Amino acid sequence: MNERLVVLNFTDGEVGVTLGDNYRYFTVPSDLTIVYVTASPNADDTDLTIDINDDGAAAIAAVAASDQDVPGRWISTHFGGTQTPVRIAADSKVSFDANDAAANTVVYVQIWALAGESY
Repeated sequence: MNERLVVLNFTDGEVGVTLGDNYRYFTVPSDLTIVYVTASPNADDTDLTIDINDDGAAAIAAVAASDQDVPGRWISTHFGGTQTPVRIAADSKVSFDANDAAANTVVYVQIWALAGESY
């Protein structure tokens, strides 16, 4: 096994914009296994959740992101949680959905992942 823990930070949203499905896209250059996710908005946004998609299919669904000062978390068994780690294959297109986002909401998402072979 040759893997490294990487942390990916994303900040999206601005005044006059309402985030929705597939609000950000990126590709990964190597296999990634997501082991932890945290998300929060810049202001309380009732019912806001974040999905992480792998080539258009939901890989991680409904990470709570409704409370500014209590970030929602998705925790895999690697960190003592109950979620199964999610593998994203190299060259996959990853995207985010902001479910029930209010206008002008800025969302902060942090992903911790193992880069390289980890299964």
